Amino acid sequence: MQFNARDSEKSLTISLEPTVSADQDTSTAATDAVAGRSFVRRRRDRHGRGLRGSVLPESLPGARTRSEKFEDLVVDSVERLRGLWPDSLASVEYLIEEVPDQLEAIIASGAQAPLGKFNRANAATGTSPAVPSSIAIYRHPVEVLCDNPGQIRELVHEVMVEQVAGLLNIDPDTVDPLFRKFRGH
Repeated sequence: MQFNARDSEKSLTISLEPTVSADQDTSTAATDAVAGRSFVRRRRDRHGRGLRGSVLPESLPGARTRSEKFEDLVVDSVERLRGLWPDSLASVEYLIEEVPDQLEAIIASGAQAPLGKFNRANAATGTSPAVPSSIAIYRHPVEVLCDNPGQIRELVHEVMVEQVAGLLNIDPDTVDPLFRKFRGH
């Protein structure tokens, strides 16, 4: 294979097409061109190793990230609470944030980092649109307090129950009858 460079007026064009010399017939040149596979079709990379891909297929549980697993725990908790309070929680938005705002200032003051927060709905005014109720849970502070995945599941549900109770202005035991029944509180 040779590089054929053609110098046009303002640009240089490089062609990777194989050239056929006078002593080589056209049938062998055509078979050589077909025999060369593209990079995508090769089974090896340029260093002779296999092409890189995911270590685990996406269908296996080990392929999910910690944040995706945390989202699943929040969704499970929200579904349980929406089943218990369908009318009150129908218009509530649920958010997952990594850390609370101004975390450094909170830690510097000696207070424990919050695990979640809730915001009540605001009606529309002439200058601002309506804002629905929302509950946010902070992933990193929750995960730091737990030693294993089972504890994360329990703590996520406890935080969600406490935030719903604060939003609805009721006792957490009223929100979920099984609240803290299994942890010995």
